[in-house]
Amino acid sequence: MPRIDKIEKFLKSNQMEVKNLISIKNDASFRQYFRIDNKILMDADPDLGEDVNAFININNLLQDFQLNVPKIYSTDKENGFLLLEDLGKNIFSRILDNKNEEELYKKAIEVLAEVYKKNLNEFSQTSLLENYSIEKLLEESQLFIEWYLKKFLNLNILQTDTNDFTAIISKIFHSLDPKLEKLVLRDYHVDNLIYQNSKLGLKKVGILDFQDAVIGQSSYDLASILEDVRRPITENLKNNLIDYFLNLTGYDLTQLKKELIFYSVQRNLKILGIFCRLSIRDNKPNYMPYNDNAWKNIKSNLSHPMMADLKNWFKKILPNEK
Repeated sequence: MPRIDKIEKFLKSNQMEVKNLISIKNDASFRQYFRIDNKILMDADPDLGEDVNAFININNLLQDFQLNVPKIYSTDKENGFLLLEDLGKNIFSRILDNKNEEELYKKAIEVLAEVYKKNLNEFSQTSLLENYSIEKLLEESQLFIEWYLKKFLNLNILQTDTNDFTAIISKIFHSLDPKLEKLVLRDYHVDNLIYQNSKLGLKKVGILDFQDAVIGQSSYDLASILEDVRRPITENLKNNLIDYFLNLTGYDLTQLKKELIFYSVQRNLKILGIFCRLSIRDNKPNYMPYNDNAWKNIKSNLSHPMMADLKNWFKKILPNEK
């Protein structure tokens, strides 16, 4: 059955008509989203590798955290459809400006602090989640080598260089003595947060796109929003937000700064690979302009002594990079 016919059948089962669908700008995945009758249709085609079960599981977990995620009105797991609450159009990336940014970012940090405080052993949904292990982090980092260096820059990367890269990333990660025990939302940035002024407290921040969540360190999500390629912020604001997170959580300052450096570099390497893959494989070149911001984030963090080996690796592989 054609996909559109499956959509029509699902909508009819919810007393809705396919002609009322309004497409929403889609993210970098194969999922598609539509507005219909004040609700959101998520189309996550299983034939394209999508799976709504993870979204449902994390949605339930975040509801148990007392956070603001879309209500799920109807599901068709087999065909990959969800009918969701529409949290509105006040996406952070649209409404942020110089006047409100500190207030809004602090609200986003408050949500992260709340996630950090949760003991995952108390929630059954976490039994299905993977650890954000070094193996998973390395798998992501390989996207930089495969899609940025090899396919985008057309460089001949020797296996020994790849092995060195893997060993360096692994060594830095283990030097952090990481404790993988907190929920990591993984895509926590201004395109995935919605401001709802009518709600109270933490629920003013609506959270989207969390189905890839894992168990790791909260500093990953903090790095995601503080060094977001979509909307860079000033060093002054960044430091204020780090202090705010520290005050809310009691995190060790020295440890947090090291983790932020590592996760920012790892995440931005992954982003470079993903954006090149989207352009080359999926014909979605509109993310490529963000690569400059990704490089700025990487280079600013390579100056830390613990990143010396990785900095030298880059000098060898990309000698012309300033």
